Amino acid sequence: MELDSKQSSLPKSITILGFIANLLLAIGKGFVGYIAQSSALIADAGHSLSDLFSDLITYWSLHFSQQPRDENHPYGHGRFETVGSFIIALMLIATGIGVVWHTFQRVESPVIPGELALWAAGISIVIKELLYQLTHRIGKKQNSRILIANAWHHRSDAVSSIAALIGITGATLGFPMLDPIAGFLVAGLIIKSGVDIGYSSVRELTDEVAEQEVIEKILQTLEGIEGVEHFHQVRARRMGPHLLVDLHLEVDCMMTVSAAHQVAERVRWHILETMPSVNEVMIHVDAEQDNEEGEIILMRPQTEIEMDIQQALKAIPEITGISHIYCHFLKQKLSVQVDILVDPEMKVRQAQKLGQKAKFLLEEIQDIQLADIHLELQDYEQHFVPE
Repeated sequence: MELDSKQSSLPKSITILGFIANLLLAIGKGFVGYIAQSSALIADAGHSLSDLFSDLITYWSLHFSQQPRDENHPYGHGRFETVGSFIIALMLIATGIGVVWHTFQRVESPVIPGELALWAAGISIVIKELLYQLTHRIGKKQNSRILIANAWHHRSDAVSSIAALIGITGATLGFPMLDPIAGFLVAGLIIKSGVDIGYSSVRELTDEVAEQEVIEKILQTLEGIEGVEHFHQVRARRMGPHLLVDLHLEVDCMMTVSAAHQVAERVRWHILETMPSVNEVMIHVDAEQDNEEGEIILMRPQTEIEMDIQQALKAIPEITGISHIYCHFLKQKLSVQVDILVDPEMKVRQAQKLGQKAKFLLEEIQDIQLADIHLELQDYEQHFVPE
């Protein structure tokens, strides 16, 4: 539990660190950009300011996404990360548009920035790249999409600082138009980051299927599990940092319900153990391949079938009881297995004729295509006794 607590606090810690760094960078670059008259550096400061707000959104999303399941959120709170990522995307796009507007004002009267702007841009590149590396590494380890989105936010800021550095350098070398051009480039990078993150968030919010490599890993996990005949309709969708998986599992058509449940549980736990990102597995157990072409024909309830079987077997007085009745609804047909009790002193030939007679009577019943009769010679508690 202590390890889990440390792991859950690590994303928040790196987010707080990023918040402090972005606050200092936004203030520093904005001040230096104003003093040095660099539109590219001022644009870069705006990007750092958007990073500052994205850190707040990231912290808020992480806080709620780590809450345990409750009555209103039976699948957990992972979608808070997705909502947070979408908000960050909108903030990035808005910031990029603001940078474009600011840079347009500089195009008509470009200014050669001071040398101090070069130092500010260089320091920003180093700090933001370090933040990217740390945040992205933790995001990958924790499988946190919002941390990864925030990491790319840091990386885009580092790239925009490089663009600003190039523009400032070009302007100081006698090409003043390079500074506003770099400002436009920074704006484009910001808007592109917002669109990419927003698109990924919308895909997740609309329950788009998970990546193909995720599905392939699930299929590999199902291979070779004892009791699994076939599997199909394997699907997965994201819930923030987690995956929800559902699939159809085909088992031996004559397997009991309890045995089939054991196979399903074995599959479920195997997926959970081999894929830590999965936190929910829903399994539908089939006795045969689902009929996808035609409609499924619903037959009479088993209780009605059992009553008809008991009524039919009353015609055979040698049957002293019925121990079990099993109904198998397979391939739109009904087959029954009936265990009957007879006198243990009865001869084998008589018992065989009795079984054949019982089989004939049962196959005359509506819906029953095949009857399998088992003779029980030992005496034990009976479940059904014909009157």
